[in-house]
Amino acid sequence: MRFRPYAIPLIIAAICVPIVAAMAAAGTFGAGLGMAVGAVAVTGLLVYAARARPNPTLEVATTADEARRVLVVAVTEATADSAQRIAELAGSATDVRLLVPVPSHRLDRWLSAEDEARREAEARLARSAGALVAAGLPVSGSVGDSNPAQALEDELHDFAADEVILLTGNGRDPLAKVEARIGLPLRRVSA
Repeated sequence: MRFRPYAIPLIIAAICVPIVAAMAAAGTFGAGLGMAVGAVAVTGLLVYAARARPNPTLEVATTADEARRVLVVAVTEATADSAQRIAELAGSATDVRLLVPVPSHRLDRWLSAEDEARREAEARLARSAGALVAAGLPVSGSVGDSNPAQALEDELHDFAADEVILLTGNGRDPLAKVEARIGLPLRRVSA
């Protein structure tokens, strides 16, 4: 969250001035009015702070070697055609990491009942990795968080990617909201 330099003193004044003025004029107007104005100012500030989203660039692991690394986020299973398209985009990559988010439902996550979804993600990982290997890519893989954006952020802490490829099948783009924060080229492939 970023404020302009003059905003913080104004925020403090919006909270403090009505309260101090109400206490000073307690006999004439009553302290309730100043307290109410101060409470409205505080509530407005809290609502603004709760709705604000931090927008820093995602941290990406670093490495000393010059190898080209590509991270493939697969929210759907790779087909032979999509694997070939990914191989074309990856080009001369020496390391391709396949990341498959766990396709679980919110209630399952709350109840910690993700075993079936994790098995499904592991099977999708194995089949997709097979398709990418058949397309000639050196592939390693992992299963990540159910939120593709969170899974991507977690994976970038350990994997020094130079580029991200998103494999989708339903036309939705789960990385659209974080694309500006990635700080890496993001390409999309439809399965």
